[in-house]
Amino acid sequence: MATLKEAAAAAADENTEPDMRTTHFDFVNKVFKVPKARFYKPENFDEPVFVVDLGDLQGEVRFKHLKRQFQVEYDTHDDKLLETVVKALNYVEDIRPGDQIPNEILDGSASWTVSPKHKLLAKSRLEAQLISWISGKEAQLKSMDEMNAFLADKENRSQLRLAFAKAAEQLGLKADDTTAVLLRLEMLARELCFIEALREAFNVVPGIAVRLKQLAETYAGDMRMMDTLERVKGLLRKGVQEYKDIFVDLDSQTGEIISAMKSLDRQIVFIRERRDRLRYLQMKWTPLVRAWSELVINQGANVQDLLGRTYRFLATRFDTSKSLMKARKEQEEQQRQAQLQREKEEQEKKVRAKKK
Repeated sequence: MATLKEAAAAAADENTEPDMRTTHFDFVNKVFKVPKARFYKPENFDEPVFVVDLGDLQGEVRFKHLKRQFQVEYDTHDDKLLETVVKALNYVEDIRPGDQIPNEILDGSASWTVSPKHKLLAKSRLEAQLISWISGKEAQLKSMDEMNAFLADKENRSQLRLAFAKAAEQLGLKADDTTAVLLRLEMLARELCFIEALREAFNVVPGIAVRLKQLAETYAGDMRMMDTLERVKGLLRKGVQEYKDIFVDLDSQTGEIISAMKSLDRQIVFIRERRDRLRYLQMKWTPLVRAWSELVINQGANVQDLLGRTYRFLATRFDTSKSLMKARKEQEEQQRQAQLQREKEEQEKKVRAKKK
């Protein structure tokens, strides 16, 4: 029998080495250990898919069939990990067996990183809010250059020092306890830097509208194309408004700087919840933004494909007037039209080649 001292030593050892089974996707079933196996969510499809490498091909198993097909018993370790996979794919693009469970699930922090400029921007914005609070004048600062110039101003630096002292009093501290104010400010900045990074990432989404305008000029005589373009443009506006509303919500909630510092724990929970929603949307938007930036306008089949892909992405989120069956039929029709366009272009190439 182990002595009390030995038991305590064993417990200490356990605490210093975290159990991999609670921090990683440490599956037991051998099927999850196949090389290049991974989980991901296909575009416009919320149910995860398990992918295994079969040499020249990839085998995909939908999540609803996975447990039955590989005999994963209810409430086992693997069963619980699969439930965690569903949650985790809201925070990361894909998961491979052995990966660490995202921090968002483990402790609420972000599992991705930001650049130093976003950290500096978040802190600078909070300092500007403190100056606005003490002066009673709201500073309209749109760029980092404007922020730097505002904070470098001699009068504003003096106002910031005064704001730190007054903020300490508002927080129930001694007027000279500015270190405690700075600490709370830095804790907020540590969370808000992710919001600044996301704000910048979403700046490229409206670029899709620019490409749609170019398409409208190119295909002005094609009524079918113009109809599709108008639908996509309308849905795009809703898509842009979706993430803009989240930023407005965040800015209004954290803009009251003293209230934010007084209720720091609640603010951090609020910021992280919005951060995760924005991050999920950003992961969904990124492949589309990249595809539109690389699109060659006069390649008809590729245009049809990308328009259909964009429409499906937006329609599944915002177009509630259409039934799933109708949406599927429209998708099939768009794919058929794209195929016909490809065949037409191939035929034209052959004709031109014969003439040469």
